[in-house]
Amino acid sequence: MEVLIRYKESEYIKLQTISVIGSFNNYDKSKGYMKKENGIWYYKINLGPGKHYYKFIINDELIINDPEANMYFPDENEELWSVIVINDNDERMYNNEEYSVHIDSYMITNYISEEEKVINKKVFSIVSDKKIVTRFKFNNVTGIHTVVVAWFTPDDELFQYSENNLFAPNREHEGFMWFWLDLDDNKHRLKLGKWKIKMFIDGQFILEDEIKILNLNTYSSMGKINF
Repeated sequence: MEVLIRYKESEYIKLQTISVIGSFNNYDKSKGYMKKENGIWYYKINLGPGKHYYKFIINDELIINDPEANMYFPDENEELWSVIVINDNDERMYNNEEYSVHIDSYMITNYISEEEKVINKKVFSIVSDKKIVTRFKFNNVTGIHTVVVAWFTPDDELFQYSENNLFAPNREHEGFMWFWLDLDDNKHRLKLGKWKIKMFIDGQFILEDEIKILNLNTYSSMGKINF
């Protein structure tokens, strides 16, 4: 059957290209470039019976799941993928279960901690700080989700991103998740100035924040410059 995969543009992501990689095109981005029409990117493909895994590659760099996908399944490496399931009658199957995830709190600091009260910082020293850590506390999690955090330079170029699976067995569970940018290992590659942090859950853009990385010899614990 013919399947239409689409992606709606967002003001928070500057799009040049989007490609679909999946089990149906050998995960080859050159075979999955989407076309654009009226702010919607789309890709048409004929799929037979079975379970078909896929993801999006944005600007040939950032890989995320399809926020409009109806199903997500892990592969043999426990990586979560958007999935299209077609039965033997050439009908697309849908999951009617509703899943949830809520962000209870969000902070940026320079160390990994599970303490309730953590100093939130927005200014970091390339000289003194070892890393920049984003900490998310989740609750009311049902099902399994992918969380992606991407770091963009002052030139709005993607520097790095990472993905983690978020799973909780019941709605009472709440947990932390950390993503960080290592300052020590990247000192000679990091551009000073205003950086952007963007977060996606199941491919859906959730939030954007800004930080500054400066060449400071002294700074306060609150992330403010000392003169």
